[in-house]
Amino acid sequence: MNFKEQYFDVWTAVWNLHKRYFGIRADDEKAWKRLDQECEQLDQQYRNKPEQRFAQSLLLAVVAELERSSKDAGTTTTT
Repeated sequence: MNFKEQYFDVWTAVWNLHKRYFGIRADDEKAWKRLDQECEQLDQQYRNKPEQRFAQSLLLAVVAELERSSKDAGTTTTT
């Protein structure tokens, strides 16, 4: 398997997940539950494959970014 076959699908799957949940609100429990389920599905998809740890790392990074941006969206600053 070449580099593109091994990693491009992982990048694409996680990128699409990020696009779907971009702008998620911190208080939207249903959306966070769906996100968690989709992350689990992607992890299962790559289970026992060489790219599983890469997929897990990307998923963790995307979830952390979604959490950060959802919290930042709820704060406003005044000057």
